[in-house]
Amino acid sequence: MKTLKNSILFIFITFFISCVQTDDFDLPKIEINEPGITVNTTIDAIKKAYDQSGEKIFTFNASDLSVFEAFVISSDESGNFYKLLILQDKSENPTSGIEILIDLKSYYTKFNFGRKVYIKIAGMSIINENGKYKMGFLNRNQLSEIPETLIDDYIIRSSISEEIIPKNLQFSEFSKELLNTYIQIKNIQFQYDEIGKTIAGEPYDKYSAERKLIQCNNQITTILSTSTYVKFKSFLIPENKGFLNAVFTMDYYTEKYVLVLNNLSIFDFTEEERCDPNFLNCNGNTDGDQIIFYEDFENIKKTKDLENLGWINSNINLGNEKFKKRTVNTNGIMRISAYNTQENPLEAWLITPQINLDNVKDATLTFQTNASYDNGTILTAWVSTDFNGDIKKASWQQLDVNISVGPTNTFITDFTNSGKISLSCLTGNINIAFKYLGGDPGISTTYDIDNVKVTVK
Repeated sequence: MKTLKNSILFIFITFFISCVQTDDFDLPKIEINEPGITVNTTIDAIKKAYDQSGEKIFTFNASDLSVFEAFVISSDESGNFYKLLILQDKSENPTSGIEILIDLKSYYTKFNFGRKVYIKIAGMSIINENGKYKMGFLNRNQLSEIPETLIDDYIIRSSISEEIIPKNLQFSEFSKELLNTYIQIKNIQFQYDEIGKTIAGEPYDKYSAERKLIQCNNQITTILSTSTYVKFKSFLIPENKGFLNAVFTMDYYTEKYVLVLNNLSIFDFTEEERCDPNFLNCNGNTDGDQIIFYEDFENIKKTKDLENLGWINSNINLGNEKFKKRTVNTNGIMRISAYNTQENPLEAWLITPQINLDNVKDATLTFQTNASYDNGTILTAWVSTDFNGDIKKASWQQLDVNISVGPTNTFITDFTNSGKISLSCLTGNINIAFKYLGGDPGISTTYDIDNVKVTVK
Protein backbone atom coordinates (compact mmCIF):
# COMPACT_ATOMS: atom_id res chain seq x y z
CA MET A 1 0.00 0.00 0.00
CA LYS A 2 2.85 2.35 0.89
CA THR A 3 4.57 1.58 -2.43
CA LEU A 4 1.36 2.32 -4.34
CA LYS A 5 0.98 5.74 -2.66
CA ASN A 6 4.57 6.69 -3.51
CA SER A 7 4.05 5.69 -7.13
CA ILE A 8 0.87 7.78 -7.41
CA LEU A 9 2.71 10.77 -5.83
CA PHE A 10 5.61 10.41 -8.29
CA ILE A 11 3.22 10.29 -11.27
CA PHE A 12 1.40 13.40 -10.00
CA ILE A 13 4.61 15.40 -9.56
CA THR A 14 5.88 14.32 -12.98
CA PHE A 15 2.60 15.33 -14.59
CA PHE A 16 2.62 18.68 -12.81
CA ILE A 17 6.16 19.51 -13.91
CA SER A 18 5.50 18.51 -17.51
CA CYS A 19 2.56 20.89 -17.62
CA VAL A 20 4.56 23.90 -16.47
CA GLN A 21 6.24 26.12 -19.08
CA THR A 22 10.01 26.05 -18.73
CA ASP A 23 10.27 29.84 -18.67
CA ASP A 24 8.26 29.84 -15.44
CA PHE A 25 11.39 28.57 -13.73
CA ASP A 26 13.55 31.65 -14.47
CA LEU A 27 15.01 32.96 -11.23
CA PRO A 28 13.30 36.14 -10.09
CA LYS A 29 15.43 39.26 -10.07
CA ILE A 30 16.51 40.16 -6.59
CA GLU A 31 16.08 43.84 -5.92
CA ILE A 32 18.21 45.40 -3.22
CA ASN A 33 16.48 48.37 -1.70
CA GLU A 34 18.61 51.39 -0.95
CA PRO A 35 18.95 51.67 2.84
CA GLY A 36 17.17 54.63 4.33
CA ILE A 37 20.24 56.40 5.73
CA THR A 38 20.78 60.12 6.11
CA VAL A 39 24.31 61.26 5.31
CA ASN A 40 25.36 64.16 7.52
CA THR A 41 29.16 64.34 7.37
CA THR A 42 32.14 63.67 5.10
CA ILE A 43 35.48 61.88 5.18
CA ASP A 44 37.23 65.22 5.36
CA ALA A 45 35.11 66.33 8.32
CA ILE A 46 35.93 63.08 10.14
CA LYS A 47 39.63 63.77 9.64
CA LYS A 48 39.23 67.29 10.99
CA ALA A 49 37.46 65.96 14.08
CA TYR A 50 40.46 63.76 14.73
CA ASP A 51 42.90 66.64 14.21
CA GLN A 52 40.95 68.82 16.66
CA SER A 53 40.98 66.08 19.31
CA GLY A 54 44.74 66.26 19.80
CA GLU A 55 44.75 62.55 20.68
CA LYS A 56 46.91 59.83 19.16
CA ILE A 57 43.87 57.60 18.72
CA PHE A 58 40.46 59.26 18.89
CA THR A 59 37.28 57.28 19.57
CA PHE A 60 33.94 58.71 18.51
CA ASN A 61 31.18 58.72 21.12
CA ALA A 62 28.88 55.68 21.05
CA SER A 63 25.88 58.01 20.68
CA ASP A 64 27.35 59.91 17.71
CA LEU A 65 24.84 59.83 14.84
CA SER A 66 27.30 60.95 12.15
CA VAL A 67 27.29 58.99 8.89
CA PHE A 68 29.39 59.54 5.78
CA GLU A 69 29.14 57.97 2.36
CA ALA A 70 32.07 56.76 0.29
CA PHE A 71 33.07 54.51 -2.59
CA VAL A 72 35.19 51.38 -2.43
CA ILE A 73 38.43 51.71 -4.43
CA SER A 74 40.38 48.69 -3.19
CA SER A 75 39.88 45.01 -3.95
CA ASP A 76 41.36 41.96 -2.25
CA GLU A 77 40.42 39.61 -5.11
CA SER A 78 44.04 39.42 -6.34
CA GLY A 79 45.55 39.40 -2.86
CA ASN A 80 47.14 42.85 -2.93
CA PHE A 81 45.00 44.12 -0.05
CA TYR A 82 44.33 42.19 3.15
CA LYS A 83 41.59 43.12 5.61
CA LEU A 84 41.96 46.71 4.46
CA LEU A 85 39.08 48.55 2.81
CA ILE A 86 40.03 51.81 1.13
CA LEU A 87 37.33 54.39 0.49
CA GLN A 88 37.21 57.75 -1.26
CA ASP A 89 34.55 60.43 -0.98
CA LYS A 90 33.43 60.59 -4.62
CA SER A 91 33.44 58.30 -7.62
CA GLU A 92 35.09 61.01 -9.72
CA ASN A 93 37.47 63.82 -8.78
CA PRO A 94 37.87 62.66 -5.16
CA THR A 95 39.24 65.07 -2.60
CA SER A 96 39.71 62.75 0.38
CA GLY A 97 40.18 59.07 1.19
CA ILE A 98 40.42 56.85 4.24
CA GLU A 99 41.27 53.28 5.28
CA ILE A 100 38.90 51.01 7.22
CA LEU A 101 40.36 47.98 9.01
CA ILE A 102 37.95 45.02 8.76
CA ASP A 103 38.30 41.41 9.89
CA LEU A 104 36.93 40.04 6.63
CA LYS A 105 38.66 38.04 3.91
CA SER A 106 37.48 38.12 0.29
CA TYR A 107 35.57 41.30 1.01
CA TYR A 108 35.42 42.02 -2.73
CA THR A 109 32.39 39.72 -2.96
CA LYS A 110 30.44 42.08 -0.72
CA PHE A 111 32.21 45.43 -0.98
CA ASN A 112 33.17 45.34 -4.63
CA PHE A 113 35.20 48.00 -6.42
CA GLY A 114 32.95 51.00 -7.00
CA ARG A 115 30.38 49.98 -4.38
CA LYS A 116 28.84 52.88 -2.50
CA VAL A 117 28.81 52.38 1.27
CA TYR A 118 27.65 54.26 4.33
CA ILE A 119 29.89 54.43 7.40
CA LYS A 120 28.42 54.89 10.88
CA ILE A 121 31.19 56.28 13.06
CA ALA A 122 29.65 55.82 16.54
CA GLY A 123 32.14 53.92 18.70
CA MET A 124 34.75 53.67 15.96
CA SER A 125 38.31 54.95 16.41
CA ILE A 126 40.58 56.86 14.06
CA ILE A 127 44.32 57.44 13.81
CA ASN A 128 46.58 59.52 11.60
CA GLU A 129 49.89 57.92 10.62
CA ASN A 130 51.96 60.53 8.80
CA GLY A 131 48.99 61.76 6.79
CA LYS A 132 47.31 58.38 6.26
CA TYR A 133 44.05 58.21 8.22
CA LYS A 134 42.73 54.83 9.39
CA MET A 135 39.52 53.83 11.11
CA GLY A 136 38.72 50.69 13.09
CA PHE A 137 38.16 49.47 16.64
CA LEU A 138 40.23 50.41 19.68
CA ASN A 139 41.84 47.35 21.26
CA ARG A 140 44.29 47.88 24.14
CA ASN A 141 45.46 51.27 22.91
CA GLN A 142 45.86 50.01 19.35
CA LEU A 143 43.70 50.35 16.28
CA SER A 144 42.41 46.96 15.14
CA GLU A 145 39.94 45.48 12.64
CA ILE A 146 36.19 45.74 13.03
CA PRO A 147 35.11 42.17 13.97
CA GLU A 148 33.37 40.34 11.14
CA THR A 149 30.18 39.95 13.20
CA LEU A 150 29.92 43.74 13.63
CA ILE A 151 30.88 44.91 10.14
CA ASP A 152 27.26 45.23 9.00
CA ASP A 153 26.55 47.52 11.94
CA TYR A 154 29.17 50.03 10.80
CA ILE A 155 29.54 49.58 7.05
CA ILE A 156 26.19 49.55 5.27
CA ARG A 157 26.23 48.38 1.68
CA SER A 158 24.36 50.53 -0.80
CA SER A 159 22.51 49.12 -3.78
CA ILE A 160 24.60 51.41 -5.97
CA SER A 161 27.87 50.59 -7.72
CA GLU A 162 29.39 53.39 -9.76
CA GLU A 163 32.21 53.55 -12.25
CA ILE A 164 35.29 54.90 -10.50
CA ILE A 165 36.95 57.47 -12.73
CA PRO A 166 40.66 57.63 -11.80
CA LYS A 167 42.04 61.06 -11.08
CA ASN A 168 44.82 61.95 -13.53
CA LEU A 169 47.94 62.97 -11.66
CA GLN A 170 51.62 63.62 -12.20
CA PHE A 171 54.11 62.30 -9.66
CA SER A 172 54.93 65.92 -8.89
CA GLU A 173 51.32 66.45 -7.74
CA PHE A 174 51.37 63.79 -5.04
CA SER A 175 50.29 65.14 -1.67
CA LYS A 176 48.98 63.82 1.64
CA GLU A 177 45.58 65.37 0.93
CA LEU A 178 45.07 62.84 -1.90
CA LEU A 179 46.19 59.74 -0.03
CA ASN A 180 43.84 56.76 -0.38
CA THR A 181 42.34 57.89 -3.66
CA TYR A 182 42.22 56.11 -7.02
CA ILE A 183 44.47 57.68 -9.62
CA GLN A 184 45.83 57.24 -13.12
CA ILE A 185 49.46 57.90 -14.03
CA LYS A 186 50.36 58.25 -17.71
CA ASN A 187 53.64 58.48 -19.60
CA ILE A 188 55.60 56.32 -17.17
CA GLN A 189 58.01 53.40 -17.29
CA PHE A 190 59.85 51.18 -14.89
CA GLN A 191 63.41 52.14 -14.07
CA TYR A 192 65.79 50.36 -16.41
CA ASP A 193 67.37 48.15 -13.73
CA GLU A 194 63.90 46.78 -12.81
CA ILE A 195 63.39 45.21 -16.24
CA GLY A 196 63.54 41.43 -16.15
CA LYS A 197 62.40 41.21 -12.54
CA THR A 198 59.01 39.93 -11.48
CA ILE A 199 56.50 42.27 -9.87
CA ALA A 200 56.84 40.59 -6.48
CA GLY A 201 58.43 37.19 -6.94
CA GLU A 202 62.15 37.75 -6.41
CA PRO A 203 63.88 35.71 -3.67
CA TYR A 204 64.66 38.85 -1.70
CA ASP A 205 61.04 40.13 -1.73
CA LYS A 206 59.66 39.73 1.79
CA TYR A 207 55.98 40.48 2.44
CA SER A 208 55.97 43.27 -0.15
CA ALA A 209 58.05 44.21 -3.18
CA GLU A 210 58.96 47.69 -4.37
CA ARG A 211 59.66 48.55 -8.00
CA LYS A 212 60.65 52.05 -9.09
CA LEU A 213 58.61 53.93 -11.71
CA ILE A 214 59.76 57.03 -13.62
CA GLN A 215 57.60 59.74 -15.17
CA CYS A 216 58.95 60.51 -18.61
CA ASN A 217 58.33 64.25 -18.76
CA ASN A 218 60.39 65.09 -15.66
CA GLN A 219 62.20 61.90 -14.55
CA ILE A 220 60.55 62.06 -11.12
CA THR A 221 60.24 58.62 -9.54
CA THR A 222 57.83 56.80 -7.28
CA ILE A 223 57.28 53.24 -6.04
CA LEU A 224 54.91 50.47 -7.13
CA SER A 225 54.38 48.38 -3.99
CA THR A 226 53.03 44.85 -4.34
CA SER A 227 52.27 42.14 -1.79
CA THR A 228 54.22 38.91 -2.22
CA TYR A 229 50.90 37.10 -1.72
CA VAL A 230 49.38 38.64 -4.83
CA LYS A 231 48.17 36.31 -7.59
CA PHE A 232 50.23 38.10 -10.27
CA LYS A 233 53.53 38.13 -8.33
CA SER A 234 55.38 36.30 -11.14
CA PHE A 235 54.36 38.79 -13.83
CA LEU A 236 57.50 40.21 -15.45
CA ILE A 237 58.21 43.92 -15.30
CA PRO A 238 57.53 45.34 -18.80
CA GLU A 239 60.28 47.23 -20.55
CA ASN A 240 57.99 49.60 -22.47
CA LYS A 241 56.27 52.72 -21.20
CA GLY A 242 52.57 53.24 -20.62
CA PHE A 243 50.08 53.95 -17.84
CA LEU A 244 48.43 52.40 -14.80
CA ASN A 245 45.49 52.94 -12.48
CA ALA A 246 46.23 52.38 -8.82
CA VAL A 247 45.41 53.29 -5.25
CA PHE A 248 47.64 56.14 -4.11
CA THR A 249 48.72 55.46 -0.54
CA MET A 250 51.79 55.00 1.66
CA ASP A 251 53.90 51.97 2.45
CA TYR A 252 53.33 49.84 5.57
CA TYR A 253 55.70 51.98 7.64
CA THR A 254 54.15 55.24 6.30
CA GLU A 255 57.60 56.36 5.19
CA LYS A 256 56.99 56.98 1.48
CA TYR A 257 54.29 57.36 -1.14
CA VAL A 258 53.47 54.19 -3.09
CA LEU A 259 51.05 52.96 -5.72
CA VAL A 260 49.14 49.69 -5.19
CA LEU A 261 47.35 47.79 -7.95
CA ASN A 262 44.01 46.06 -7.55
CA ASN A 263 44.75 43.85 -10.57
CA LEU A 264 46.55 43.92 -13.91
CA SER A 265 43.55 44.91 -16.03
CA ILE A 266 44.45 48.58 -15.59
CA PHE A 267 48.16 48.08 -16.16
CA ASP A 268 49.14 48.90 -19.75
CA PHE A 269 52.77 49.27 -20.81
CA THR A 270 52.63 48.77 -24.56
CA GLU A 271 54.24 51.97 -25.92
CA GLU A 272 57.45 50.57 -27.34
CA GLU A 273 59.70 53.65 -27.18
CA ARG A 274 61.22 54.22 -23.75
CA CYS A 275 62.18 57.64 -22.41
CA ASP A 276 65.48 56.87 -20.69
CA PRO A 277 67.72 59.89 -20.16
CA ASN A 278 70.71 60.24 -22.44
CA PHE A 279 73.24 59.73 -19.66
CA LEU A 280 76.85 60.71 -20.15
CA ASN A 281 78.78 57.51 -20.84
CA CYS A 282 82.52 57.98 -20.81
CA ASN A 283 83.62 54.46 -19.76
CA GLY A 284 86.92 55.68 -18.37
CA ASN A 285 89.04 54.54 -15.47
CA THR A 286 87.62 55.85 -12.18
CA ASP A 287 90.48 55.07 -9.80
CA GLY A 288 92.15 58.49 -9.82
CA ASP A 289 93.38 59.92 -6.51
CA GLN A 290 94.62 63.40 -7.45
CA ILE A 291 92.02 66.00 -6.48
CA ILE A 292 91.50 68.89 -8.90
CA PHE A 293 88.23 70.15 -7.42
CA TYR A 294 86.74 69.73 -3.96
CA GLU A 295 84.08 71.45 -1.90
CA ASP A 296 82.86 70.20 1.49
CA PHE A 297 81.14 73.49 2.43
CA GLU A 298 82.92 73.59 5.79
CA ASN A 299 84.48 77.02 5.29
CA ILE A 300 81.31 78.57 3.90
CA LYS A 301 79.66 80.65 6.62
CA LYS A 302 76.65 81.70 4.58
CA THR A 303 75.17 80.98 1.18
CA LYS A 304 76.51 84.20 -0.33
CA ASP A 305 80.07 83.08 0.42
CA LEU A 306 79.61 80.12 -1.92
CA GLU A 307 78.44 82.37 -4.72
CA ASN A 308 81.53 84.51 -4.20
CA LEU A 309 83.61 81.41 -4.96
CA GLY A 310 82.04 81.13 -8.41
CA TRP A 311 79.12 78.82 -7.67
CA ILE A 312 75.75 79.60 -9.30
CA ASN A 313 72.69 79.25 -7.08
CA SER A 314 69.57 79.99 -9.11
CA ASN A 315 65.79 79.59 -8.94
CA ILE A 316 64.95 79.25 -12.61
CA ASN A 317 61.37 80.49 -12.15
CA LEU A 318 62.52 83.59 -10.23
CA GLY A 319 61.11 82.28 -6.96
CA ASN A 320 62.71 82.88 -3.58
CA GLU A 321 63.76 79.36 -2.64
CA LYS A 322 67.32 78.28 -3.48
CA PHE A 323 69.97 75.99 -2.05
CA LYS A 324 71.00 77.18 1.42
CA LYS A 325 74.10 76.70 3.53
CA ARG A 326 73.34 74.72 6.68
CA THR A 327 75.40 73.11 9.42
CA VAL A 328 74.16 69.80 10.84
CA ASN A 329 76.10 68.20 13.71
CA THR A 330 79.08 70.46 12.84
CA ASN A 331 78.96 69.28 9.22
CA GLY A 332 78.54 71.91 6.51
CA ILE A 333 76.13 71.08 3.71
CA MET A 334 73.94 72.71 1.06
CA ARG A 335 70.21 72.10 1.57
CA ILE A 336 67.12 72.49 -0.60
CA SER A 337 63.40 71.75 -0.02
CA ALA A 338 60.13 72.86 -1.57
CA TYR A 339 58.24 72.30 1.67
CA ASN A 340 56.20 75.30 2.80
CA THR A 341 57.55 77.47 -0.02
CA GLN A 342 54.25 77.83 -1.89
CA GLU A 343 56.29 77.52 -5.09
CA ASN A 344 55.07 75.02 -7.68
CA PRO A 345 57.07 74.18 -9.64
CA LEU A 346 60.24 74.93 -7.73
CA GLU A 347 63.20 74.44 -10.03
CA ALA A 348 66.53 75.35 -8.44
CA TRP A 349 70.05 74.79 -9.78
CA LEU A 350 73.33 74.66 -7.86
CA ILE A 351 76.25 74.84 -10.30
CA THR A 352 79.96 74.49 -9.59
CA PRO A 353 82.57 76.94 -10.82
CA GLN A 354 84.32 75.94 -14.04
CA ILE A 355 86.51 72.86 -13.75
CA ASN A 356 89.22 72.52 -16.42
CA LEU A 357 89.84 69.02 -17.75
CA ASP A 358 92.56 69.83 -20.27
CA ASN A 359 95.75 67.83 -19.87
CA VAL A 360 94.24 65.48 -17.28
CA LYS A 361 93.53 61.79 -17.44
CA ASP A 362 90.47 59.85 -16.29
CA ALA A 363 88.59 62.61 -14.50
CA THR A 364 86.02 61.22 -12.05
CA LEU A 365 83.17 62.92 -10.16
CA THR A 366 81.88 61.88 -6.75
CA PHE A 367 79.56 63.55 -4.23
CA GLN A 368 77.16 62.65 -1.43
CA THR A 369 73.45 63.29 -0.88
CA ASN A 370 71.09 62.87 2.02
CA ALA A 371 67.28 62.80 1.62
CA SER A 372 64.84 63.55 4.46
CA TYR A 373 61.06 63.89 4.48
CA ASP A 374 61.28 61.98 1.23
CA ASN A 375 58.17 61.82 -0.92
CA GLY A 376 59.84 61.29 -4.30
CA THR A 377 63.25 61.48 -5.95
CA ILE A 378 63.51 64.93 -7.53
CA LEU A 379 67.25 65.70 -7.45
CA THR A 380 69.40 65.05 -10.52
CA ALA A 381 73.01 65.77 -11.53
CA TRP A 382 74.15 67.24 -14.86
CA VAL A 383 77.27 68.36 -16.71
CA SER A 384 77.78 71.08 -19.31
CA THR A 385 80.74 71.96 -21.53
CA ASP A 386 79.28 75.26 -22.78
CA PHE A 387 77.72 76.91 -19.73
CA ASN A 388 78.37 80.64 -19.75
CA GLY A 389 75.98 81.82 -17.06
CA ASP A 390 72.63 81.18 -18.79
CA ILE A 391 71.19 77.86 -17.57
CA LYS A 392 68.53 77.66 -20.27
CA LYS A 393 70.90 78.26 -23.18
CA ALA A 394 73.56 75.80 -22.07
CA SER A 395 73.68 72.17 -23.22
CA TRP A 396 73.26 69.82 -20.26
CA GLN A 397 73.79 66.08 -20.15
CA GLN A 398 72.43 64.07 -17.25
CA LEU A 399 74.75 61.98 -15.09
CA ASP A 400 73.86 58.44 -14.01
CA VAL A 401 74.27 58.82 -10.25
CA ASN A 402 72.92 57.36 -7.02
CA ILE A 403 70.65 59.79 -5.16
CA SER A 404 69.70 59.26 -1.53
CA VAL A 405 66.28 57.81 -0.66
CA GLY A 406 65.16 58.68 2.87
CA PRO A 407 62.21 58.50 5.27
CA THR A 408 59.09 60.62 4.76
CA ASN A 409 58.64 61.81 8.32
CA THR A 410 62.02 62.75 9.75
CA PHE A 411 65.53 64.03 9.13
CA ILE A 412 68.42 61.60 8.88
CA THR A 413 72.18 62.11 8.82
CA ASP A 414 73.24 59.14 6.69
CA PHE A 415 74.66 60.14 3.32
CA THR A 416 74.52 58.18 0.07
CA ASN A 417 77.57 58.02 -2.20
CA SER A 418 76.90 59.05 -5.78
CA GLY A 419 79.09 56.34 -7.20
CA LYS A 420 82.11 57.11 -9.39
CA ILE A 421 81.07 58.93 -12.55
CA SER A 422 83.66 59.00 -15.29
CA LEU A 423 84.22 62.34 -17.02
CA SER A 424 87.14 61.02 -19.08
CA CYS A 425 85.53 61.78 -22.46
CA LEU A 426 85.23 65.51 -21.66
CA THR A 427 87.82 68.21 -22.21
CA GLY A 428 88.06 71.92 -21.60
CA ASN A 429 85.97 73.73 -19.01
CA ILE A 430 82.98 71.93 -17.53
CA ASN A 431 80.38 72.75 -14.88
CA ILE A 432 78.63 70.23 -12.67
CA ALA A 433 75.04 71.06 -11.73
CA PHE A 434 72.52 69.79 -9.20
CA LYS A 435 68.94 70.29 -10.33
CA TYR A 436 66.02 70.24 -7.88
CA LEU A 437 62.52 70.03 -9.35
CA GLY A 438 59.76 69.92 -6.74
CA GLY A 439 56.72 71.87 -5.63
CA ASP A 440 54.51 72.94 -2.74
CA PRO A 441 51.96 71.41 -2.79
CA GLY A 442 53.57 68.40 -4.38
CA ILE A 443 56.81 66.50 -3.97
CA SER A 444 59.00 68.46 -1.57
CA THR A 445 61.81 66.11 -0.49
CA THR A 446 64.61 67.77 1.48
CA TYR A 447 68.13 67.16 0.12
CA ASP A 448 71.56 67.84 1.57
CA ILE A 449 74.59 67.87 -0.76
CA ASP A 450 78.15 67.40 0.46
CA ASN A 451 81.71 66.55 -0.59
CA VAL A 452 81.61 67.39 -4.28
CA LYS A 453 84.91 66.16 -5.69
CA VAL A 454 86.65 65.64 -9.05
CA THR A 455 89.74 63.47 -9.15
CA VAL A 456 92.20 62.47 -11.91
CA LYS A 457 94.98 59.96 -12.28
